[in-house]
Amino acid sequence: MVRRDAVEVHDLGHFEFRRVSLRNENFVLWQQCQLPLNITGYNGASEFDYHFPSKIAKGGFFGNVKALSISATRPRVSRNHRAILSASSLHHRSRNSNLPHDGAWRVDLSPRVTGVSKASPRTNLGLASKYGFSNWSVSVSSPTVQVPVESDSEFSVRFENDPKSGFTRVEIEGVDQENLLADVTSTFSEMGVSVQSAKVITDQDRVRDIFAVVDSVTKTPIPEDKWQLIKDKVLTRLRRRESSNANTDDPLLLDQVTFLCSALDKVITQHGNKDVIEAAELLQRGFEDLKVHEDPRKRADLLRYIDNMDKSLITAVIRVFYLYSSLLNVADEAHSHRNRREQVWASQNATPLWYASFDQTLRLFKKAGVGPRELQSLLNRTEYNPVFTAHPTEARRREILTCLHRIFELCSAREDTRLSPAQKTEIEAEVEAEIEILWRTDEMRQRKPTVMEEIMTGLDYFRFSLFEAVCTTYRYAENSLNHVYPNTGLEIPSFIKFGSWIGGDRDGNPFVLPETTVMGALLASRLIIAEYIRRCRVCQDTLTHSSLICDVAPELLASLEEDKKLMEKIPSLRQQIAAFEQEPYRLKLRVIRHRLEQILRGVNARLRELGGSNFSDELLIDIEYNIDEIPGLDPKDGAYSSEEGFLHDLKLIDKSLRACGDDRLANSKLKDLIRLAETFGFHLCSLDVRQESTVHSKAVGECMQLLGMLEDYEALPEEEKIQKLSEAISMPPPIDKLEVLEKSMTDSTKQVLGICKAVAEIMNTISRKAISSYVISMTRQASHVLEVLFLSWLTCDGLTEKKASGEWEAKLVVSPLFETIPDLEHMPEALEQLLKNSTYRSILEASGGVQEIMLGYSDSCKDGGIAASAYNLYKAQEVIQKTTKQAGIKSRIFHGRGGTVGRGAGPTHESILAQPAGSVEGKIKFTEQGEVITYRYGNAPTAAYELTVGITGLLKASHPLLRTKMVENSKYFQIMDEVARYAEKQYRELTDNTDGFYDYFYESTVVDEIGLINIGSRPSRRKASVRDKTSLRAIPWVFGWAQSRHTLPAWYGVGSGIFEYTQNDPARIQELQQMYNEWPFFRNFLSNVQMSLYKASMEIAQEYARLCRNRITERLVYDLVAQEFKLTLEQILMISQQSRLVEDNPGLERSFDTRRKYLDPLNHIQVILLGRRRDPTLSDERIQFWEKPLLRTIKAIASNMRNTG
Repeated sequence: MVRRDAVEVHDLGHFEFRRVSLRNENFVLWQQCQLPLNITGYNGASEFDYHFPSKIAKGGFFGNVKALSISATRPRVSRNHRAILSASSLHHRSRNSNLPHDGAWRVDLSPRVTGVSKASPRTNLGLASKYGFSNWSVSVSSPTVQVPVESDSEFSVRFENDPKSGFTRVEIEGVDQENLLADVTSTFSEMGVSVQSAKVITDQDRVRDIFAVVDSVTKTPIPEDKWQLIKDKVLTRLRRRESSNANTDDPLLLDQVTFLCSALDKVITQHGNKDVIEAAELLQRGFEDLKVHEDPRKRADLLRYIDNMDKSLITAVIRVFYLYSSLLNVADEAHSHRNRREQVWASQNATPLWYASFDQTLRLFKKAGVGPRELQSLLNRTEYNPVFTAHPTEARRREILTCLHRIFELCSAREDTRLSPAQKTEIEAEVEAEIEILWRTDEMRQRKPTVMEEIMTGLDYFRFSLFEAVCTTYRYAENSLNHVYPNTGLEIPSFIKFGSWIGGDRDGNPFVLPETTVMGALLASRLIIAEYIRRCRVCQDTLTHSSLICDVAPELLASLEEDKKLMEKIPSLRQQIAAFEQEPYRLKLRVIRHRLEQILRGVNARLRELGGSNFSDELLIDIEYNIDEIPGLDPKDGAYSSEEGFLHDLKLIDKSLRACGDDRLANSKLKDLIRLAETFGFHLCSLDVRQESTVHSKAVGECMQLLGMLEDYEALPEEEKIQKLSEAISMPPPIDKLEVLEKSMTDSTKQVLGICKAVAEIMNTISRKAISSYVISMTRQASHVLEVLFLSWLTCDGLTEKKASGEWEAKLVVSPLFETIPDLEHMPEALEQLLKNSTYRSILEASGGVQEIMLGYSDSCKDGGIAASAYNLYKAQEVIQKTTKQAGIKSRIFHGRGGTVGRGAGPTHESILAQPAGSVEGKIKFTEQGEVITYRYGNAPTAAYELTVGITGLLKASHPLLRTKMVENSKYFQIMDEVARYAEKQYRELTDNTDGFYDYFYESTVVDEIGLINIGSRPSRRKASVRDKTSLRAIPWVFGWAQSRHTLPAWYGVGSGIFEYTQNDPARIQELQQMYNEWPFFRNFLSNVQMSLYKASMEIAQEYARLCRNRITERLVYDLVAQEFKLTLEQILMISQQSRLVEDNPGLERSFDTRRKYLDPLNHIQVILLGRRRDPTLSDERIQFWEKPLLRTIKAIASNMRNTG
């Protein structure tokens, strides 16, 4: 609807119109005018951009020309294809239809504002231009050009220099006035413009902000050249806001994204890199336009532009795209946190919260008729156990991660509606400072991280996020339980446990030594003990109850009498007996602190022994953990011997507070401390150690030969191996022979035994809970498990030992890891053979009676493709249940999933619900690694959310009434068998039987360069000189395909598998559609495949394919991949009954579409740089010259993809 308000434009004067030729096209322009005007537009195949100078220091700029039509009789031109009146900017254009050159044109100058001033009667400026006329002159009698304003208009900014006052008057008006104002004033700040005064004028529904400004340096009105720069910057911000708005319907998220990106632009510009911003924007918008309308000439121009960039510019552009994506990730995370927080506030306990929240889940339990006793039983047996690994998929440095963590916290604070303008400005200044740190910090590691650095990075997640997140998660659970099941006495037990492989995973990593493992466990213990000490101080400062005023439980008073005996021996504590005589809680907490400090002294002493000359390293010495020794007092004196003693003392205080009516205080900081103690103990996280099975076999063979047991153990049949190992383990350990034995061992065998000794030391000095499992990768037979028990028996440290009484002491839990598809197929036989062995059964019962079995998602997918891997793993879980149930023992499945769909990843809640019925039974253990740890646990609010959705998924999957029911249809399993078999055949045809396939992979991806970016301490390849599937680890396999936008491991073969089954038979298609709706496994599987297809781009993959040296190989492999992609896309959409990928996940669609703007240009840059690295005509010096920018693209693309390995 057009409103009749208009803008006054004075001194219009005389216009002269002239036909001008450009690219053989004709258009009309103003040539003489006292009003400064800019016109840009598109006429047929021509683009034009012209600035009309002003003879006076007055002007402004509007959003666009809203109406451009051909006389009254011609149809109005589409709103989406109009010429624009705007600042002189190539990037702020809209395309018009191909206008004819005859007929009368009517031009309405329409700024997109809500109205600026009262107007005289509307005057149309009519232009009659006939094709072939060379000149036209028009006199305009009216002193005013009226500019109609549409209701959906956007902005108007005008300025006028006032010679009398010495100021420049600026008027700002727009629909989104607050954001427009922020854009303009931020630009003023960047460009050195000082605001002298400001006022707001409100007229009915219109608001104008009016400023008097001067140049900050000269203190004079703003010169025209600076105003032009200001105009360009404001429009850049508006363009970014409009572009972002296309991908989000949340104005607060839009504001956050715009602010962060503008802040980065500001920082970069202030450092003299405006050309970098312009280059990045040109590429971003250029490739974005090509997604809408392919133009080979424009694509060639963009690629030529990249090819002509010098090293400094291309490096800076890569860094800009990298930081844009990093800041987008922060904005997305802060946005999700804010939405959840608003839901909590809005619900007021009257409506369920978000899907998979505790509140929503418990309501489902109550609706299903689950009573309090049944629910408490489920809660009591629940255990949720994420295990962090150091697998090299987190491409960002620790320094970058901590900086982004600070920005996240500031962004969350910035959204607080209670902030005053001054407070918000202060926070924004802090954000800009952090962004400046990002811009000034090199994201590239100069060397590989050491294992110790990986350990410290892993510990940072606990320090910065998880301590707070765990307390928050328990609190959410308790609040929801009390609301949904009120007055029932139900309690939330501490069911969260954490594990780690960092410092314990030796498989393929020669840098993980026995002393490294011990040091990692000690550093973890040091961190949690220090956290307890800090929180005890806080409680000591708040629980200041006086025994003269309030009652105290007798049990607490009795314990204090015993504590005083300890304190009397230590002068520094003796004085505090008198100081806290009337304050029993403070006194008790001081004793608790002393006992914890003694543990810390012991940990520091052991770290000094292990560190030796390296103890000066800041990784080992940290002022936060330094604590003076007490002269004459051994660190063991007075220290807690276990977590139980610490918890007992805390619960004495808790019980006393509650007995005296101080429940509010008991439920505050003290309860958080108790929760942490129950969750983390004295070990923080249980360490798993891992080694490959053949390493153990060789060590056992060598030891048996040295002990005179056998000459050639490895040559024995499996039955004899089991018999010999069982007999050896049942004998007393050879304590008297061990020292001599070790002197004769090879270094490899010494390292294997050293790990077992390290495990024993950690269990004996920190906590038995400090070690969880000994994982055997590439397990293929029962003897592989017994070999580890033999080695632990040989250490003579009590890990595995049969006592003289006949009872077993067994501290070590051994977890066989089945990885490849053949291993999964042979698993039932190996398990049955192991569980029927009487020696092993006795050891298992002594170690807790639960058989843990780990399933490897990564290698099985690399081996046989995603469909065969996913279904074989599903069947393997059912086999484990059946086998262990028949053997009469309990089992726990350890899920070894990676960061991508191609390595078993996916949304946690849905993944747990998709497990076979009865496979979790209240307990789940799974790996989290690399970039996934950062995205899920890097910030406390997000970590609390991730823990919540995982736990609620576990609760639902563990109860038959809540578990998503599948219609009992055995045919579904038969169908999936066929689909998986066809899919595996297609996958193996490509990866095993296609000539040149691995040449294609190595030459058209960055797999060879991944090892150069120093992601992790572990080598990326097993055999550097071999090009085949077995020489590659799963992570670079997935990483390489993801970088080149093939994402092949996560979907290849699925389309063929489905098509071969259905053969386009409508009945079979309907069967699969029903299966998709009824079977959680199948639905989750196809949903994950969809996500990977959505992140792929066959157009960009083809650019990488051209890097392949052999043109025949290039066409052969690429065509096979592209055909399968097309088929998989069609089949997935048909089965899911969607019109486009991820149609049912708009959040993912929006998020990735936003990142695609930066991802697509990065891929094209990477292809060009990779081509130079592969170019045989370039010298080694030139190849080395372009290496660093290439490696930066790997990091930048990884940040945009969000999951790479």
